[in-house]
Amino acid sequence: MGYPCPMELLRRRLLAAVPWLAMAAPVHALMAGAAPDSPEARIDANTPSSPWTAAVAVLTPGGVFSGVVVAPRFVLTASHVTGGAAPGTVSVQLNHEATPLQIGAAAVTPFPGASFPYDDLSLITLASPVPEGVEILPIYREAPSTRPVLTLVGYGASGQGDVGIGVRASAGIKRVGRNVLDEVQKRVDGSGRQSLFFLYDFDGPSGTGPLGGPGLGNAVETGVAGGDSGAAAYAEIGGRRWLLGISTVTLSASPGQAVDFRFGTIGGGMLLSDPRFLAWLETQTGGTLAPVPQPELLPVWTLGAAAAVGLAAVLAGRRRR
Repeated sequence: MGYPCPMELLRRRLLAAVPWLAMAAPVHALMAGAAPDSPEARIDANTPSSPWTAAVAVLTPGGVFSGVVVAPRFVLTASHVTGGAAPGTVSVQLNHEATPLQIGAAAVTPFPGASFPYDDLSLITLASPVPEGVEILPIYREAPSTRPVLTLVGYGASGQGDVGIGVRASAGIKRVGRNVLDEVQKRVDGSGRQSLFFLYDFDGPSGTGPLGGPGLGNAVETGVAGGDSGAAAYAEIGGRRWLLGISTVTLSASPGQAVDFRFGTIGGGMLLSDPRFLAWLETQTGGTLAPVPQPELLPVWTLGAAAAVGLAAVLAGRRRR
């Protein structure tokens, strides 16, 4: 990949990573950089003009987590967020306006065979559809051909990358930060299981993290932390905004070291372009996922004009002969 930290080094770390996963808590924080950056500076206002109105809080018996609206009556989150919770104990809070709106769950459906951290998806069927003002972005259905910048939007605790967690979770506060997708991998431990993971590292104010790749600067770069599972991972590709995946896992850069969510932590989640995930989502939502935008077509007259220009060029070439 041309990055300073070759994937073989990461692979060896990941294959020795069973202790990491035992210590990796569910994620629910978006971290800030070192001072003068702060958790308060990362807050996205709860207004209709926010581009992230589909990023919602998921309320369960285990606490506040994150999710993303993928269809008018469906919210996607991590399976370890909902666990075995009964639908009556799960609800979703939308913050698309200053006054929050809570909608209860009619059903909770984990991805078949989901077991943290693999296939870690769960679909919440809402008791009623979300309001029309919630902007539901389409899922990106191809493998990223470049290393896009991710926009992570989630709820929960926060803190600073050089200090750690310092702010409690709140279902009414969503935070936004960005990171660069460093790697796409199928495994994060030695269990032999596979999923399609996106991975990135939380770079510090200077230098690069354990996966290499570019950093975005102290006031921009973020990482998830213990509890932000289900947080949307968006990306702009081809001039459009897409839902690329959801955050589900954090890893320490060193085997045996506890995840502390500071600079150097590796974050990641489920990449939704996995054909298994797409097929499952289409079936479970009854084909109501946000449609994939079609390429813009040129008006017929422009095609005729282009053909005329091409023909004129050919005739001129013949005359010159």
